[in-house]
Amino acid sequence: MIKKLGIPKEVKKDEGRVSLIPEHITQFTGLADIFVETNAGLGSGFTDEDYQSAGAKIVPTAQELYDISEIICKVKEPQEQEYELLTSSHVIFGYLHLASNLSLTKMLLEKKLTAIATEMIMDENEYPLLIPMSKIAGNLAIQKGMQFLEYSSEGKGLLLSSISDERNSKVTVIGCGEVGRSSIHKSVQIGASVTAIDVNENILNELKNKYGEDISTHISGSDDAIAAIRTADLVVGAVLLPGRKPPIVITQEDINQMEKGSVIIDVAIDQGGCVEGVTANTHSEPFEIRNGVIVSAIANLPGAVPKTSSIELSTNMQKFVDYLLIENWFEEYNKNQNLKPSLQIHNGLLLSEEVAESLSLSLSKLV
Repeated sequence: MIKKLGIPKEVKKDEGRVSLIPEHITQFTGLADIFVETNAGLGSGFTDEDYQSAGAKIVPTAQELYDISEIICKVKEPQEQEYELLTSSHVIFGYLHLASNLSLTKMLLEKKLTAIATEMIMDENEYPLLIPMSKIAGNLAIQKGMQFLEYSSEGKGLLLSSISDERNSKVTVIGCGEVGRSSIHKSVQIGASVTAIDVNENILNELKNKYGEDISTHISGSDDAIAAIRTADLVVGAVLLPGRKPPIVITQEDINQMEKGSVIIDVAIDQGGCVEGVTANTHSEPFEIRNGVIVSAIANLPGAVPKTSSIELSTNMQKFVDYLLIENWFEEYNKNQNLKPSLQIHNGLLLSEEVAESLSLSLSKLV
């Protein structure tokens, strides 16, 4: 039976990404009818004509798209203006980050639809849909940090990159997963003095072996780690606990001790943030100033470069959309141990232990 797959235009503020690009929808011919909301790909450089040439049908409104589609293939979690479009017949497939969003989780449960959090899909002990966005976010954290350190942003007027043999600027990265490693690599490349902080000593040793004297490493929570946070020009909070809220690793006291004009980039904001008291920012209003320190927590950081992000996202997402297009997909999906963690809500049941724990909700199991 031919499925109906819809690709809506993202409505989150400053979000230009699209879940699937024209090049990748041709593989679904004979398996699904593809419907694309008009201008859904425009922010990423793909026109309605591009999608039509690839075999998609363009629909004029979000309402029509949701009415006609069974599978809604998104980038970001549904926004409030999309809630009324959702029904129990829908399968939502996209980055959901439910552990930090109680109201969204309750709405999805009430709708009795199926919600798949693509950030929790696993393959060979990795998160293939999280990794590319994490690498982009790690690079952008440094790029944004450089911008916010400028005088016009009320930063300390410091050039993060080196113009001599001396590494004068200080970058501290907390959490050395994909985001952290990307931030570290870019910081070393531009000539900053870099400190890496993590709970895992083996990871820190790997980084030290790779970068040598260009990097210092400290165990999270140690006196040296705290000092590295408070004396940094730029701090990147890159802590990740898949599916869960991250711990607070940058406190208000840390902020109070930092030099005015310093910058903090909280990349963990999608899951709730790792800076005490942080609230989500947008690309249009990218930071707040707390005690003279610029604190930025842009919830869709890779959305700053939608063309790059959409190509990377679609390249990886297409492989897993296939699983939704087969007969009896739900039974097969639920049996697959790599896919099962991403199946978070179904028919009013919360199936994710991480989300249930983070939001203090009841966990259900399928029988």
